[in-house]
Amino acid sequence: MNSKQKIIVPVVVVLALAAVSLFILKQRAGYTGHFPDDMPDFNYTAEDKSKSDASGFLPTQMENPELFQAWAKNAPAMSECLDVEVTAPTAQEDLTLNALSRIVRNSFGEVLGVQNKWTVVDYKTKYGEIRRVYVEYSTDRTESLARRVQHFTILTSGKVRDIHLDKELTDNPTDEEIQNLSADGTVLATAKSSRINFANGDEINFVEKNGKVHSFIASHLGKYFRCENTDSEKMSCSCN
Repeated sequence: MNSKQKIIVPVVVVLALAAVSLFILKQRAGYTGHFPDDMPDFNYTAEDKSKSDASGFLPTQMENPELFQAWAKNAPAMSECLDVEVTAPTAQEDLTLNALSRIVRNSFGEVLGVQNKWTVVDYKTKYGEIRRVYVEYSTDRTESLARRVQHFTILTSGKVRDIHLDKELTDNPTDEEIQNLSADGTVLATAKSSRINFANGDEINFVEKNGKVHSFIASHLGKYFRCENTDSEKMSCSCN
């Protein structure tokens, strides 16, 4: 070994050790995580926990008059924005996925299918650790990888730490295998992003939070109607 090689070998070893140390420190401290921009924030309070058991997307008028009035006001705005017929929701109807599809059916046509984009389940283990199961779905049918799973520990700082999964659990696992990741814990929150495809070529992209629609974007002929916080009285919509 010449003198140049004698210098290079220790340098390589030092760099390798530094990289390993940096990885260990990163895992301990956690990192922000690369999650979709439309993923809602979660607050694991008793109030939020109770909301996760609710059914439907938006309450009926009798359950929450303020929220029903907010939607009843924005339904005509949606009609004007997209220049389509929007059937007003009734006071006795939860604005579920089916109801959301129904109010635009006269203009958008029948539902061709609903495609998931991502799902999230946050749960607490029996040891008090909060974990996240994040599943990302491919929207390209030509790709062999239909869905990819990641498992995290959520730290008190809000950052995440990776939990190793074998490749068979990461790439295209079964529904049962995904459910088993959180089966021994208590579910704190769920979220899902999906797209509804209609017969006339229109679509609605929406995000569910704890079983209710949290936001959606309806598109028609290049126009977009967006609504945020649709699961609360803070609901706000815009047209562009």
